[in-house]
Amino acid sequence: MKANGKSKAMVGDCSDATHVVVGDGGRVPAGSGAKSDGFSASRLYWLLPLLLLVLVGTLVVRARQSSRPPVEGEHNRVPLTMGPWGNLELVPMVIEPPDEFIFISQQMSHAEGWVFTGYSASSLADLFNTSELSPATRGWLMNTQNWQIAAGQILIRPPPAVVVDLGGQARRKIYQALAVCGGNPLHENPLSFRANSDADWFGAAGLSKATIATAKALLYPRGNALCLSDWPLVLKLLESQEERRRFLEVTGRQTTVLLRLKLGQRSNVDKLVDYWGRGGRNKDIRPLLQSLTQVTGGVALDVVHLLPRFARSRIYNYPYPVEKDSKSVTPNCFWSAMNFFNDRPEDELADPSQMRARLERDYFAVEEPSRLGDVILLSRPNGTLVHAAVFIAADVVWTKNGATHTQPWLLARMEDLAASYPSDTPLAMRAYRRKDL
Repeated sequence: MKANGKSKAMVGDCSDATHVVVGDGGRVPAGSGAKSDGFSASRLYWLLPLLLLVLVGTLVVRARQSSRPPVEGEHNRVPLTMGPWGNLELVPMVIEPPDEFIFISQQMSHAEGWVFTGYSASSLADLFNTSELSPATRGWLMNTQNWQIAAGQILIRPPPAVVVDLGGQARRKIYQALAVCGGNPLHENPLSFRANSDADWFGAAGLSKATIATAKALLYPRGNALCLSDWPLVLKLLESQEERRRFLEVTGRQTTVLLRLKLGQRSNVDKLVDYWGRGGRNKDIRPLLQSLTQVTGGVALDVVHLLPRFARSRIYNYPYPVEKDSKSVTPNCFWSAMNFFNDRPEDELADPSQMRARLERDYFAVEEPSRLGDVILLSRPNGTLVHAAVFIAADVVWTKNGATHTQPWLLARMEDLAASYPSDTPLAMRAYRRKDL
């Protein structure tokens, strides 16, 4: 419709212009008017067909352009801010754990109940009274016969009907209280996905509509994320073992990206090598970048090829499960971030205290991350360390979100990383850089 509207406007403008010319041409000496009118009329006869021909040609070209299929994935390519890292683009995607890494019985065995530590009977009653609860749900929760009161703690085991009936706002408030008082791992570390992305979380899931509806009814917001703490309850409500497996795969999805460096004959190879060759890898990076800048038409190189060997060999992969009593180290975020430049990983760095000691010895603080390999620490306002990641470029980090085999190493944007550690109180970020690089 825009093409037609624009073309009609062009015809109208040209017609008006033609009449103006005719009017001006009529200003001729007496006795020459007939000749002038004939000339103007003849000029209109050949101008109108020409305008119609141009109009038809324009519409045909635009129709062909609109009917041309887009390049696969072209609409998903997102350009990033230019910097010393070069001209980058990313393609968002989601990744989910492999079938063989899903242990259904383990996920269904989580302890049930809510543990309110440090709450008195009156303060807990205030919490429920100020939450948006239905009369039936409030009545059940306020009934002290459903409470188990011990020293400094109140344990409540609500039935499935009460849990489902909480509603988003009440669930958010109560579960936030459970998260900060301790002893509630499902509420402290819920499954999460970036807010406004539930279509990505459950899209093309292969789950029944009833399962998706049940799961979405149990979602609640926290920070910039949608959270799910009651996944063991969903598993118990499902009848099919295959549906349970698929549910765990879907809710284990993580947002990640493919990151590409666009190269051409105008690319500054020296600057790119200085950035991506950090850690004594210039000799490995330069030949690749130099050769790709000579490719006719330019190329987009997957940044994975420019990462240190430790990260390159693990990206988008899931670690093997570690037995409970095994001496092997379960890879966590600290181990992953601190070994980024190491060919041989140091297992002691999985210990947060060891990691802090290494930071004090071998790193210095910077105002914000800006170089490949800068370590990013996220912590709560009270100083509790929550997560460690590695700066790659722009707003993209290399991360492993949790010390479990269902969490892969991946690239993520900062907003998606924040959604993996949701908090209504923004987490503090600090950055560190190695002294020897």
